[in-house]
Parts: sequence; structure tokens; C-alpha cells
Amino acid sequence: MSSFGTLYSYPGNPRAAKIHAVANLSGLTITDGAFTMGETNRSEAFLSKFPLGKVPTFTSADGLNLFESGAIAAYVAENGPRREQLLGATPAERAAIRQWIDLAENELTTHSMTCLIPRLGYRKFDEGAEAFAIQCMERVLAVLENHLSAAAGGRKFIASESLSLADITIAQSLTWGFKLVLDAEVRGKYPAVVEYFKRVLASEGVKEAFGEPEFVEKRTVPQ
Repeated sequence: MSSFGTLYSYPGNPRAAKIHAVANLSGLTITDGAFTMGETNRSEAFLSKFPLGKVPTFTSADGLNLFESGAIAAYVAENGPRREQLLGATPAERAAIRQWIDLAENELTTHSMTCLIPRLGYRKFDEGAEAFAIQCMERVLAVLENHLSAAAGGRKFIASESLSLADITIAQSLTWGFKLVLDAEVRGKYPAVVEYFKRVLASEGVKEAFGEPEFVEKRTVPQ
């Protein structure tokens, strides 16, 4: 099968995994391009297409250049046979899916990055900033817990009866948090969210992109 396009990112990036998951579900092949952080994304050739130098970025087979993982994932979904499942079949469904995508990216991803960046050595660790980030993530976890538990028997997926881009984006947004700071004590307060996260990552097409979920037992702070 010919490649639908080329994705540039670093290994283990959940945002890139999200795009690969959507491609898997859409029956599209995406190639991983050669990429070295700090080198490739500082080159003139890369910056001429992707001026912020951030990844993931994507070049389609017909030459379309895209940055921002949500835009890339939506573009891939739009071009596959499961477009309506992933993005919604009606204005109401599309709005509901978009609502949860925006919440995940604006709240969960943003605050998880506050915890990740010092652990990568790119910023000095600030306990107050991390505590606030965890507090903000817990606020969203409580919203997810209530929504997933509200329906009789519980909801399997967040926005509709089938796996959508909202579910994949929430899983992406929870990946670093569960791996680094949302430890067993925190997770114990949100059992429906934890089971939902596991269910999404175990779904066909998604598990091949994300791999096995990882959970921190006890939060530690970088030295």
C-alpha cells in the first residue's frame, strides 16, 4: 500500500501515536520520516515548511504540509472510510467530539507538559507549579469520571457509542500524566477514567500505535 504521507516526530511522542492510531483505523499508511530533535527541526528545509520547529509535523503524499497534531489527526480521519465515526456524522456529534478534544488538549496535555518538561531537563523543577498542574488535571479527571459514570451501566466511550477522535485524544493527553505524576493514590479516585483509558488503548488500531499503558506507582520529583 502506498504511503498517505510522512510524519516527523521523536520516539514515544503520544501526539504522534494519536495520528498513527487514526491512520490505523482509517486503513492508511503513514511513514515515519527521519528526524533528530534539535537538528532536523532547526534546519532551514524543515523550518521553511514548519516555522515553529515543533513536532509532530506531516507532509502528505501530494505535498500538503501540516503542523499541530489535532489538525493532522483530523486530516487523516477525513480521508478514511471511518470519517463519520472518528469525527462525527452530524453537527451535534462533531461538536461533542470537538468539545472533548479541546478539553483534553487545553487542560490535560497543557498541564501534563508542566510535569514532563522539568523531567526532561529543559526547565528547573518547581514543586508549586507541579502541584497546581496536578490539581488542574484532577479537576478534569473528576469531570471525565462523572461523565463516564452518569449513564446507566457507564459509558464505554466519551462522546458517542463508538471510539472517536475524542477518545484517542483523551488517551494521548493522559499518557504522560499517568506515566509520571498521577500515581496510584490519585488514580484510585477515578476508577472509571482508568478503566476507560485502558479500554481505549486496548482498542484495535490504537494499541498498535500506543503500546501498553504505563502507570507510575508513586510520584517522585526530579533531582
